[in-house]
Amino acid sequence: MKIRRIDTACYRFPPHRKIVDAIQEVECLEVIAATVRTDTGDEGFGFTYTIGRGGRATKVMLDTEVVPLILGEDPRDTQRLWEKMWWGLHWVGRHGVTLLAASAVDIALWDLKARQAGQPLFRFLGAARDRTPVYNTDCGWLNHGVEEMVREAAACVERGIPGVKIKVGKESRLEDVARVRAVRKAVGEDVKLMVDANLRWNAAEAMARCRLLEDLDLFWMEEPLGADDVLGHEQLSRRTSIPIALGENLFNRHVFREYLARGAAGILQPDVGRVGITEWLRIAALAHSFNASVSPHLMMEVHVHLVCATPNALFVEQVPMLERFLQHPLRIEDGYAVPPERPGHGVAFDEEKVSAYCLETSSWQ
Repeated sequence: MKIRRIDTACYRFPPHRKIVDAIQEVECLEVIAATVRTDTGDEGFGFTYTIGRGGRATKVMLDTEVVPLILGEDPRDTQRLWEKMWWGLHWVGRHGVTLLAASAVDIALWDLKARQAGQPLFRFLGAARDRTPVYNTDCGWLNHGVEEMVREAAACVERGIPGVKIKVGKESRLEDVARVRAVRKAVGEDVKLMVDANLRWNAAEAMARCRLLEDLDLFWMEEPLGADDVLGHEQLSRRTSIPIALGENLFNRHVFREYLARGAAGILQPDVGRVGITEWLRIAALAHSFNASVSPHLMMEVHVHLVCATPNALFVEQVPMLERFLQHPLRIEDGYAVPPERPGHGVAFDEEKVSAYCLETSSWQ
C-alpha cells in the first residue's frame, strides 16, 4: 500500500460567539486539512487549526515540505513517518507551523489505519473506556459578565456536566476572585471547577493570585505563566496546593518531559492538532510513568478517541467551535462524551456548510 495522493485545504470559520481570554480574542478558527489517499482506495482525514493567524503559512508548510516527505510511502508506518517528518524538518522548527502541518497528516494516517481495520479509532488504539467525562469551557470566557457566566455554568451542571472552566486574568486580582467565587457558589461543591490564565502572569503574580483562590477547591490552575517558563512553574507548584495544568502551547514530548521531571505540572494538556496522534500517545505514556494525568486541549471530536484509549486521561474539553460544520457532531450524554463507532475517528466536514469558508485547496500526487 502506498500514498498516491494528498488533498489539502485551508478554511477560515467565524467563531460561534465572541471569545476573549487574558491575552487575545479569537478572530476566527483557521482549519488546515489533509486527506491522504492510497493506491488501494483507502483514505484518511486529518486537520489542525489556528485561532486567527498562520493558517495559510501552515498550509504552505504542509504543501511544500510535509507532503513531499510522505507521498509514495506506506501509510501504515505511522511511527516511521512521524520520525521522517520530525527529522526531515527539525532544522526549521520543532514547534509551531512545522508541527501543525505534520500533525494534520499524522491524524489522517491514523484515521486511515483505523478505517482500514474497520474499527473506531479508540478501539483500534486499545480502548480503556467507551466514554469519557467532559468539562465545559464555553461558559466562562473573560468577556462574559458574572451573571452570564454564572447562568451558563449552572446550566452545564443541570445537563450533568461534571466540570466547568472559567477564564481568569482580569487586571484586578479581586475581580478575578469574585468571578471564580460566584461560579463556585452557583455550581456547588461537588462540581470540578478549573480556571485558565492563558499565560498571563509572571511567577510572583501567579503565586499571589493562587493564594487568593486557595479556599475555592480548584481542580486545576491552567497556564498561569508563559509556556517556556519551566522554572517559574516549578516554583509555583511548590507554593500552592492548586494543581497546575498546561500543555496546549507545547509541541513535542521533550518539553513535556521537562515539566514532569521538575514537578512543574501535574496535569498535561497536549493538543493533537499541535503534536499529532503519534506524539500525543507518547506524551500520555510519559505522563503515566510519572503518575501524572492528561486532559487534552480542544479538538474534542478527535480527543474523545485518545482519552478513551488512555488510562491516565481525565476529561475531554467541551467547546463547540466546529460542531456546526460537521456531518456528525460529537455526542454528549449525561456529562459524558461518547466516541462514534464509525471506523476511524469519524470526523467529517459538511461540505455544503464549509464550502463558503474555504480559502484554498490543493491536490498532490
